[in-house]
Amino acid sequence: MNNKSTNQKKPKGKKKENVYGWGFFVLFLSFFLTVLFSYLSELCVSDSSVLVGILVLFILLVLNISSDVLANAVLSCPVALFLSMASQKVKGAKRAVSMCRNAPKLGSIFADVIGDICGIVSGSISAALVFKIMALGGEIPEIVWSILISAIVGALTVGGKAIFKVFAVNYNTKIVFFVAKLTSYIVKER
Repeated sequence: MNNKSTNQKKPKGKKKENVYGWGFFVLFLSFFLTVLFSYLSELCVSDSSVLVGILVLFILLVLNISSDVLANAVLSCPVALFLSMASQKVKGAKRAVSMCRNAPKLGSIFADVIGDICGIVSGSISAALVFKIMALGGEIPEIVWSILISAIVGALTVGGKAIFKVFAVNYNTKIVFFVAKLTSYIVKER
């Protein structure tokens, strides 16, 4: 009995991507960015007023939502328009093509890595704010402040992402091209 299936070669296709390498890259990037964000926010919040803590929290919230917008825009953006622009040598178009072709990785970095880190650091800043507010004195118990601040930060984060997700998908090409063009001024296109 001749078994042809065991002698047949597998068809050549795309090279298999090293998912473990990508996973370890994300792991180390997450660790490094968490240390950086935590350190910078701790510097800003530790010996400052409640107002500065709220400002840092607001900046992290905006960064979190902006990262999610960029991730959704890149993941939903078609590459065809940028290919045409790149052939006409439009500044930023090559970068936009690269962004679209690497959409899953960029989406992971922006939504998962940066967004999640901002959420984690926001939580620790929220806790620090509760202690700062309690140090000022007042009638409201600590648990009420803790729940209230957590609820506000959570609602603004999740609500902001939900509101701007529609914006990201509807204006995906404009968002991707804006970021591509902006970054092409910082790091020259090849």
